[in-house]
Amino acid sequence: MFLQGKNLFLRDLQFNDLEKRVSWLSDPKITHFFTNLATSPITITSMQEWYQKASKNTNHELHFAIITNDGNHIGGSQLKEIDWRNRSAEFGIFIGEKNEWGKGYGTEATKLLIKFGFMSLNLHRIWLRVDADNLAAQKCYEKVGFIKEGIFRDEVYREGNYHDSVVMSILKYEYNPNF
Repeated sequence: MFLQGKNLFLRDLQFNDLEKRVSWLSDPKITHFFTNLATSPITITSMQEWYQKASKNTNHELHFAIITNDGNHIGGSQLKEIDWRNRSAEFGIFIGEKNEWGKGYGTEATKLLIKFGFMSLNLHRIWLRVDADNLAAQKCYEKVGFIKEGIFRDEVYREGNYHDSVVMSILKYEYNPNF
């Protein structure tokens, strides 16, 4: 699968992407706001095991690599928990290359995957969880059309404290392909 944007594209996550992903997901600065990261250390072996399972479950989860037009692999995005009966999916994204933060890549990748979810998969609802303290991510999601639905109080334990998660969603009829 290949989704082309202006400055980047999304392609299927591949086996040779895993080493870079292990490096990113082992960096506390990158995963600081993650709401659902595994508690055990991420190793190349655990990542390969995860990849094998995820590759067999493409009816319920789709994982993409975010690649800049110059070929730099900078992060990942996914639609998971795809519920075909109710036509909904959970969205997730991260930019793993810290030197690429703040350049609009997250917003562009989000737009591409949301468009794919609504126009190609015929989803009705795409939702996400975001750490309540991650204001930059919330701004990105609102820019794309996500609306805050509620809060999961004290959902994430991080650095000795509990933190809230914000639940956001966008419905197909709210989606604007021209944003």
